[in-house]
Amino acid sequence: MPACARREIVRDGEPGIYHIWSRCVRRAYLLGKDPLTGKNHSHRRQWVIERLELLVANFTIDVCFLALMSNHLHLVLRTTPRLVKRMGTWEVARRWLRVFPGKRVLDGKWIEPTEQQVRQLAEDKEKIQRIRKRLSNISWFMAALSEYIARRSNLEDDCTGRFFEGRFRCREVTDESALLVCGLYVDLNPIRAGEVRTPEAASHCSASFRIQARAAQGRKPTGAPTADGWLAPLSLAAGQLGDVPSPGGRRASDKGLLPMSLDEYLQLFDWCGRQIRGKQQGTVPADLAAIVERIGVTSEELLATVQEFPQRFRRLAGTVAQFTQRAAEAGRHWLQGVRCAARVFR
Repeated sequence: MPACARREIVRDGEPGIYHIWSRCVRRAYLLGKDPLTGKNHSHRRQWVIERLELLVANFTIDVCFLALMSNHLHLVLRTTPRLVKRMGTWEVARRWLRVFPGKRVLDGKWIEPTEQQVRQLAEDKEKIQRIRKRLSNISWFMAALSEYIARRSNLEDDCTGRFFEGRFRCREVTDESALLVCGLYVDLNPIRAGEVRTPEAASHCSASFRIQARAAQGRKPTGAPTADGWLAPLSLAAGQLGDVPSPGGRRASDKGLLPMSLDEYLQLFDWCGRQIRGKQQGTVPADLAAIVERIGVTSEELLATVQEFPQRFRRLAGTVAQFTQRAAEAGRHWLQGVRCAARVFR
């Protein structure tokens, strides 16, 4: 099947969830320890986390899941363009200047714009109109992340050139059932790649941040920042529809992701991780199978789909009905992955 245009996958100006991945040039270990040279660049993963925290606090885009590997990264992002439409002109200008202060900042610090800078930008109505669209745009989000990491890494290495292989690649995730499988695939990447042996040892994936926050419950003062406070909440509250702006300011939205508790997700994550590490193909335990089936995933296909997610779903992950709809929108008869969708998603 020929490659498709980015605009056929990412629907600009509409809410959506997208699995993003980007690989370092030459598949070099620029975010981890290089087994050939012995150089260790693992500290750069914290640069990515710090940059993501800045971006989600100012863009109207949520980070749902992530995994930072030695030579590539995975992100699952949710766009909420309706939130930026509700913002006042000054708020749009202030957020933009936090991310793009007008001078190069490569030390990880957050520069708060002055009132004069905000006023000057807010008075330019045409520019504000363009910026308003950019604050919910996946490409601008990834550009703000990739360029910063590339420049900071090149400064450390005293070199020039690309850090990531061209532009990021992506696939659309259309519903909760596909999001569950995609989230497990992303969180389990460190185990699949052999970087860690147990799920809890993967320190730079979204599951790790959620485990840390869960372990700290009751030990931190009320209202203190949590390790996962900048990630989208995992549990989708009953009846939670539409956008839910986050008053805390650490993320775009307080809307959850999946109709399951964090404990249920972590149990499923732990079981899948142990199966993958042990190279087994066991049956999903009955209590977890009931949860998986409720969300709309065939439990017998879960483990294989998590392991082969990129091969099964190239540009779209979702139900057969959604494959049919997207194919019609793109003027195609079918899209790769529809047969797998028929087996996996109910």
